[in-house]
Amino acid sequence: MTRDEFLSRLGELLACLPAEQVEETKAFYAEAIADRMEDGMSEEEAVAAMGTPGEVAEATLDDLPAVPRAIARTRRRSTALLWVLTIVGSPVWVPLLVAFAAVAVTVYICIWVLALCVWIIAVALGSAGIAELLFAACGITIGHFPYVLASAGMGLAFLGGALLVGAGAWEASKQIARLSALWARKAASPFWKGEGEKGDTAAHLAA
Repeated sequence: MTRDEFLSRLGELLACLPAEQVEETKAFYAEAIADRMEDGMSEEEAVAAMGTPGEVAEATLDDLPAVPRAIARTRRRSTALLWVLTIVGSPVWVPLLVAFAAVAVTVYICIWVLALCVWIIAVALGSAGIAELLFAACGITIGHFPYVLASAGMGLAFLGGALLVGAGAWEASKQIARLSALWARKAASPFWKGEGEKGDTAAHLAA
């Protein structure tokens, strides 16, 4: 089988996928075949090393996230069947999808509200510390040194507390941002896969 025949058949088997994704897959295997030929293989040997178009198509579908994979396999059997299942199943999957999105957004907001509360505490402590230092300055002008010492001590204590709470809030915010990004990727994984995340099966066939 020639490279063009292989890619043509692969495109036919992957017609259930979006055209752009089909072209990307064909380009990936065209490059893999070209690399093999540069290493000294004949065109037929390089194509054979990829596996059959059917094997490559199955590997490509297996590499998809769960939801697009199910849609693609159903569409490959029958586009009409896909529409029927979508419409008939909508009373089930639409409320579930909405509920999942609502819970996800609520949890996300609650986490960041907690972080905001910690920042508010840090700002409040810092403001109190600055106010006490101002009172201490006023005490100096009137010559009330015990008041100056008390206000200065309280001001420095509040500022120290603000710095500690602020540092904790900063670290907590960074961790929340990191975990939020990780959680968002996990939540999107049934529907979407990041660039460059080609599955082990496809990578093995093209190795």
